[in-house]
Formats: sequence, structure tokens, C-alpha cells
Amino acid sequence: MSWPLAEPSRAPVVVPRRRRRKTPRYVWLLVAAAFLCGGALSAAGFAVGWKHQAQRDTTAESALVVANATVHTLRTQLASARARLAAERTHATGLAAAKKSLTRAETRIRTQLATAKQSLAAVGTAAAPLAADLDRLTNELRALTSYVTSTPAGQLDAGYVQAQLAYLAKTVDGFRTAVSALASQAR
Repeated sequence: MSWPLAEPSRAPVVVPRRRRRKTPRYVWLLVAAAFLCGGALSAAGFAVGWKHQAQRDTTAESALVVANATVHTLRTQLASARARLAAERTHATGLAAAKKSLTRAETRIRTQLATAKQSLAAVGTAAAPLAADLDRLTNELRALTSYVTSTPAGQLDAGYVQAQLAYLAKTVDGFRTAVSALASQAR
């Protein structure tokens, strides 16, 4: 919106034209030289900046190559470590299974050992009276042998010898029965 003005003030302003003078040549040369100098300075600044940036880029690319090589090495080491870890886990699982199997075998063997000890104790207990009977039988055989060897042939009592032989035969049969019982008990 514009302010209302009086009519006479709205009249166009006429500026008298001046005649332009021709610009001398040295001014144009000076402008051209300034333009060329500015362009040369800009180009030099751009070249220095470009060189600096190129050096930074080269350094960054070198660092990136080194970092990529390090990452590749670390990934290889990680894969190797993971493979070893998996192998160790498999080995640990195998060892755990072997331990469990050996624990079961140990329990079974301990049970068998306890049973064998009980059988051995029972056999020892059953064999103790046989040892006493064997000692008595040995003494009877010595006494009979001494009687037969020291008594002259005409003075031997046939009834005594027969009674002793019958006793010895009966005792030997008792031993056979007791030994059979021990053998079956030991099994």
C-alpha cells in the first residue's frame, strides 16, 4: 500500500544525461592484469589446497589399507579361535561322556568288588572249620602211619586199622562235600 501523495509530486523526475567519457586503455589493462593476478593467486591457492588434500587422502587411504589388513587378520584370528573353541567344546563334551561312562563303570566295579568281598568273607568263614578238620585229619593220618610203621606186622590190630581207615574215608567224603559247597558259593 502506498501513501497518498499530492498530484504534483508524482511527476516523473528527469535526470539530465551526461555524456560518458571513453575509458582509457591503461585502465582496461590494469583491470585485466588484476583479473589475471587474482586468477593466478586463486589457482596457486587451489593447487596448494589440492596438494594438501591429496596428501591427506593418501595418508587416509594408507591408514585405511592398514586398518583393512588388521581387520582381515583379526577376522582370521577370530575364525580360528572360534574353530578351536568349537573343537574344544566337542572335546569337552566327549570327555564329559567318557567321565560319565567311567563313573558308571566305577560304580558297577565297586558293587562287584563289594559282592566279591562278601563272597570271600563267606568262603573264609566256611573254610575255617575245614582247616581245623584238615589239621585233625592230618594228625590222624600221622598217628595211623606211625602205628603201622612202628608196630611189628604180627602185632597189628586189624580192627583198629579198619576203624581208622573208615573214619578217614568218612572225613575225606565230608571234605569233598564241603569243598563242593564252597566252590558253588564262590561262583
